Amino acid sequence: MEETYELVRQVICDGDTEESQKRYKNWSENYDDSLFEKLGFLLPHYAAEALAASFGERKDVSILDIGAGTGRVGHHLRTDFNFNGEIDLLDANMEMLLCASQKEHLKFRTIIKHFADEDGNLPVKDNSYDALMCIGSFLPNHIPPRTVQGFLKALKCGGVFIFNLRSEHTDEYNAEFEEIIKMLISEGKVTETRKQIRHFKNWGDSTSSLITLRKLK
Repeated sequence: MEETYELVRQVICDGDTEESQKRYKNWSENYDDSLFEKLGFLLPHYAAEALAASFGERKDVSILDIGAGTGRVGHHLRTDFNFNGEIDLLDANMEMLLCASQKEHLKFRTIIKHFADEDGNLPVKDNSYDALMCIGSFLPNHIPPRTVQGFLKALKCGGVFIFNLRSEHTDEYNAEFEEIIKMLISEGKVTETRKQIRHFKNWGDSTSSLITLRKLK
């Protein structure tokens, strides 16, 4: 497990965006086994749980999973909470998306390769999704904090954006992100709820804030 956790640390802490994408490419075939089976990665389940709580009995929610990787958030939405709405996946890494595409039983609608720019422009229509998810991808060498404002354009009014911010190794990045959240709240564009959760069942005690923004306008 130490070897697997070292891969996680390298992706988070070492190198730039290009280097992190190379690591994901090399890791993609063993990603699910090492991260979920060995370390017991909990975030995708908790994110799916938060989405279920946000919509109550409604199961036909349209979802865009940003930084979807191998589709584990979608896995938990389908298998743990019986969501039957359309789920689209978006990620910068083709190898990770290829792994997701092979999970035909999860019935993903569209799989999109896209690298998020600073403005958060997405190749989807504005106001087209009930929910956005971004789990494990808001990191210094992954997706810039400013993108959240652009991402929100894809969300319908009343919809939710669920994502996490790691509590370790991300102080400067998180500080910028928190300022953006405060601005969005002060402008009356979103409301926010959050809770602290563990990353792994089988390793360490690292945590994230799991944040839900509900779009007001």
